[in-house]
Amino acid sequence: MKLQQLRHFLAIVETGTLSLAAQRCYISQPSMSASLKKLESDIGKALFVRHAQGLTPTPTGRELQHHAARILQAVETARISLDAEPAELTGELHIGVTETISAYLLPRVLRWRRTMLPGLCLQVTEDSIEGLQNRAAEGRIDLGLMVTDNLSPTSALHCDVLFTSPRHLWLCAGHPLRQAARVRLSDVAAHPFVLLEMDEHVRTWERYWRAADMTPEIVFRSHSVEAVRSMVGQNDGVTILSDMVFRPWTLDGDHLSRRRLDDNVPGMDIGVIHAGAPSALRQAFVTMLRHNLKREAMLDQPG
Repeated sequence: MKLQQLRHFLAIVETGTLSLAAQRCYISQPSMSASLKKLESDIGKALFVRHAQGLTPTPTGRELQHHAARILQAVETARISLDAEPAELTGELHIGVTETISAYLLPRVLRWRRTMLPGLCLQVTEDSIEGLQNRAAEGRIDLGLMVTDNLSPTSALHCDVLFTSPRHLWLCAGHPLRQAARVRLSDVAAHPFVLLEMDEHVRTWERYWRAADMTPEIVFRSHSVEAVRSMVGQNDGVTILSDMVFRPWTLDGDHLSRRRLDDNVPGMDIGVIHAGAPSALRQAFVTMLRHNLKREAMLDQPG
């Protein structure tokens, strides 16, 4: 079992076909098929069920999916750790985060800090986007790490976008849009929709649907990404969310896929806000963020 085989395997799991997985990994379809055949031979069990709509993981495939994701993440973490030169800066930095950051980015940030800025004492506060803006403007936090899609510039606060996580359509295994040649918002609108109401996601959602002059039927609203993921996984609806919060399985073990949309759907901007003159600690922290975000596999896009 090789790392490259695991990467190929996860690409097949997520795309549901050998052809799309091959495109994502920049190899030929016969090479992708051979990689899968060798992996199944090494394990001694079938990893997928073949059907007219593509491939769906077997119970063994689902179990390997969890292990493969963790193995590849551990390899990436080790590579980043060995590559990083720890800084000798010492001091305390107070950052604020929103709930999306707390759930899907903060654990990585804390791990990066231990590796690259071991002398930095990091104090973390969770608040709403508006709450963090007020804290930063009043000097109660040194910077806020948050979704910045809908922030308006002010004279008191500066905003620097660190990266944009693309938004894609999330589907369950076997969904008819999974194998469509192309998918537009008009196609999505024909299916029940599950809406996430976290970190002003709704404002961005309303903006691109308004531009398309249509609205899907919302069958469920939730502040929980896991609830939305589960609803999509059991085919109660589809959703459009960013790659940063994507995971190709639900807590109940159902499989999810992503699809690109042909319409213009904005990505989710993640950035930092701050007030006042930059300090050496704050600059070092932001530099650490940029370095690791550039290296992290979490920004991979679907094929």
